[in-house]
Amino acid sequence: MKSNQVPAPQPMFEVTYNYNYDGKVFPYQEEMTESQLRRMEKYIADGGVNQFGSFYSNLVIVKELGMTDVSNLEIWLKIGMENPWIAEAYDPTFTYNSFSECKSLDYLISKLESGNWCLGQAFYYKNMCFIQQVDSGDEWLVIRGGIKFESWSCGRVIREDGKEKFINQLNRMFAATDQQLRTLEYMDAGEISYCEHCTNKMFPGCDKIYLRGTTCKDCYISKKLYLQAIVDKVKSGERLVKSDLKYLGYRDSFFGIGKGMEDNRGLIFWDTEVAIGYPYGERDSLDITLYKPISGNGNPTQLQWQLVDEYKAEEDK
Repeated sequence: MKSNQVPAPQPMFEVTYNYNYDGKVFPYQEEMTESQLRRMEKYIADGGVNQFGSFYSNLVIVKELGMTDVSNLEIWLKIGMENPWIAEAYDPTFTYNSFSECKSLDYLISKLESGNWCLGQAFYYKNMCFIQQVDSGDEWLVIRGGIKFESWSCGRVIREDGKEKFINQLNRMFAATDQQLRTLEYMDAGEISYCEHCTNKMFPGCDKIYLRGTTCKDCYISKKLYLQAIVDKVKSGERLVKSDLKYLGYRDSFFGIGKGMEDNRGLIFWDTEVAIGYPYGERDSLDITLYKPISGNGNPTQLQWQLVDEYKAEEDK
């Protein structure tokens, strides 16, 4: 195939093979076009070994995946060449050979999350195309059909926020109208809920939603609802973990003057049931102390307190 001509459709296959290097065997599962498959078959049959001593073996066709969809390649190449960064690709240059179809969403995700792709490398799933804009980077130009609408750090989203968030956003991109894509309002193309404390939209599977899906992140922090969540957890008998302390700040700590807790290093909460100790002014501390009243009534300052637990918050399980 010439790099300046739209390629003809060809069969695709899911295959497995071994990559052998330095005495170690690395199994791979890939989606390949027929021409790629035949080249690897010939390479293996010829006993091909590269300059580093690595070679392929045990190539197996798992199943047929149908024909390649080349219907959008011409417009995607044109849009890519209009991009000032992609147009500068030179090793290799940006051509039809830069595009690789992914027949499954899982395969697309595996490619986008791996990183280190050359400038101009493109993957597409159905009518959604991702073209790398930074050499060895993670900044993908996103195109649906003939509409370019987003620059997305796909690998970071998948690695840091999880596949669920990526898939949720991608599904909204597929469901959005052309106008929603152009105005970057594609997140409205799907289920939406609203924070009970404000009018912020919340998108399930995308932005983290707090307190059983009723509160947006902004309100969770600004209204100190994270502190109430800590208190509720302690009163239910659970130990705190590191993520519970994520939003605690300097202003959340105070010194409580009560009998039996004279040596406390600071509190973040107390009432007539429990006092929660957290070192005053130490933003990233993991030290937790719990006090319970043993006598007295009324104001916490008038109670007799007893230390009942002391521990370091652990990682989430």
